[in-house]
Amino acid sequence: MRFPAVLKLAVAALALGVLTACSSVPVTSMVKLARTDLSATDPAALRIAVRLPQGLRPRRVTLRITIAVGSDKREHAFVLTELDDPAELLSLAGEVTNGTMIYAFRIAPADVPKLLAVRDEMAAHKAKGERGSLIIGVGAEACRIGTLPARTLITTYLKTEQPGDFFPLTRDVDLRKDVPKEAVPERIPLCG
Repeated sequence: MRFPAVLKLAVAALALGVLTACSSVPVTSMVKLARTDLSATDPAALRIAVRLPQGLRPRRVTLRITIAVGSDKREHAFVLTELDDPAELLSLAGEVTNGTMIYAFRIAPADVPKLLAVRDEMAAHKAKGERGSLIIGVGAEACRIGTLPARTLITTYLKTEQPGDFFPLTRDVDLRKDVPKEAVPERIPLCG
């Protein structure tokens, strides 16, 4: 099922909000996203990863799903948990560069039934012939360790199936150029 919708996936690590960096989405990833069938995606297999400069650390990562049908708009939020199986990161081994770290997250097992309920809600709207939009966003609060490099680049990844590989969602988003000025690296709090 493809909910007749605008599917917008934005992933970033910011202290002050969600980065919408659609201009940094690789074309090959846009094609993969357009072909993603959310009704067939197992929420337990969904993985999100972020490559950060070594001076940044993620603190809290949240998945937000907003379903809008007519004037009704509902947002569902899920706090993600860090992956504890290094084998799941093998497809990202070539993405680690000098001075960076990759962190990966999944939906907490206790939240999988809630996410399935959201998917059932989408299916019910489709069965009634109702049109709407689906927005999926991932935001991460971050903290920093000391000063950050002049170019503070962030790359994000998504994995929608098990087994499967991560693919880049946004690539090399520069926190100094591509985000609102209230979210520049110097405003990211120090880790404590």
